Amino acid sequence: MVHWADYMAEKIIKERGDKEEYVVESGITPSGYVHIGNFRELFTAYIVGHALRDKGKKVRHIHMWDDYDRFRKVPKNVPKEWSEYLTMPVSEVPDPWGCHNSYADHFMSIFEEEVEKLGIEVDFLRASRLYKSGEYANEIRLALEKRSEIMEILNKFRDMAKQPHLPKDWQPIQIYCPKCRKEAEFVKWDGEWKVAYRCSHCGAEGETDIREGNVKLRWRVDWPMRWAHFKVDFEPAGKDHLAAGSSYDTGKEIVEKIFGWKAPMTLMYEFVGIKGQKGKMSGSKGNVILLSDLYEVLEPGVIRFIYARHRPNKEIKIDLGLGLLNLYDEFDSVERLYFGLEEAKNPEEAEELKRTYELSMPSLPSRLVAQAPFRFLVVLVQMPHLTEEKIIEILKEQGHVPAQLDEEDLNRIRLRIYLAKNWVEKYAPEDVKFELQEELPQIEISEEIKDALREVADWLEEREKFTVDEFNSIIFDAAKKRSIPSKKYFKVLYNLFIGKDRGPRLAPFLASLDKEFVIKRLRLEG
Repeated sequence: MVHWADYMAEKIIKERGDKEEYVVESGITPSGYVHIGNFRELFTAYIVGHALRDKGKKVRHIHMWDDYDRFRKVPKNVPKEWSEYLTMPVSEVPDPWGCHNSYADHFMSIFEEEVEKLGIEVDFLRASRLYKSGEYANEIRLALEKRSEIMEILNKFRDMAKQPHLPKDWQPIQIYCPKCRKEAEFVKWDGEWKVAYRCSHCGAEGETDIREGNVKLRWRVDWPMRWAHFKVDFEPAGKDHLAAGSSYDTGKEIVEKIFGWKAPMTLMYEFVGIKGQKGKMSGSKGNVILLSDLYEVLEPGVIRFIYARHRPNKEIKIDLGLGLLNLYDEFDSVERLYFGLEEAKNPEEAEELKRTYELSMPSLPSRLVAQAPFRFLVVLVQMPHLTEEKIIEILKEQGHVPAQLDEEDLNRIRLRIYLAKNWVEKYAPEDVKFELQEELPQIEISEEIKDALREVADWLEEREKFTVDEFNSIIFDAAKKRSIPSKKYFKVLYNLFIGKDRGPRLAPFLASLDKEFVIKRLRLEG
């Protein structure tokens, strides 16, 4: 089964022809926090670019920051006083938090740092710089020349949507007042490079040269212009942009008829959310989960894997609760499968999973780097007496990681220990959390269970070394030979050590504790 990114890459080569370089694009207006839903656009462009590179093609991935868009509304998490900056470019609105050069820069910087952690190479471009440098000057002039043709295209789609036509004085541009930087009114164009304006905010009026960067194309013209300017071959989009008569449909005609380029191929991507969270995330409302939040509990490779595994038209619900343990199990299994250390149950599905792993890695490791089982780490990090080094020793003793570890192995294990601690603190359900009972709990225990516990204690005392499987067998056998019901037996064991009726897998858990402490507790000694 062909991975969806490979299928798209093949389609691009077939339809766009064999090119020296293919351009994939993603982009967003930094009007608020760039969340895990927004990231899906960048990742979809990235993974299709990855598939093209794997076919020996040169690829440029542009991520366009539309930071020359207007500041349209004051988000809930921003002081109301920021209303004085409305209609200015978001790249020129001050940062309300005072830590970056501008409002837009605050959100762009956070996201760029997050993407860098994923090892994804992206050419981040800022619309503000491109407009101000005069790079789009010729295209702006062309749009003014062909204003009536652009209006005709837009009105045709407005007819289809049963919307009123654009006003007769509509222009394909907007102007930022050179004096106060707020949006000014268009007065006239001289047919060359000068546009006359009038500002209702500060009262300034005059002319500005298109090449000076105060003139910007409106969104429905800006997007197709950009496709032509950068020769874009592929750009994914959300369903709002791909709905009938929306910006992609109008852009498709505008780019071909006005700017002389064929619209890029596209893929619609669905929302990304957190399991149990209600409503759509909004960067301007502040109800968002950022990549930074995922980094607190997920390895970068696991994050990339989540996005690579799902077809773009399928909604992603990331489970930060118990489902996160299953996610780690699945990722580790696929990684072992890729390196030939695990047998495939379904060969056809295995090939797709291996390819998913491959595509989710910007650079593939040459070997399997030590996998500390996350599920077991969740148990170990809850034991206050275990240092990081002691946890690594236990992982070695129980055969979860190799006895010989290099720096790369150790770094991965340490990262997972840190992530497991975070998960326990922030997301673990109460029934997963526990505390080791330092004092012997006062509980009722039948004589046959006491006898079984003594047998396990004696077995443990006689052995210098043992495997978890051997320990597991003796725990079960001691109860079985006395016909003790498992539920009743394990309830006692868990209560003795963690004061709860259930808990982590018993044999590996007890094997990770101090042997003398376990023997003493099994003998019900204080």
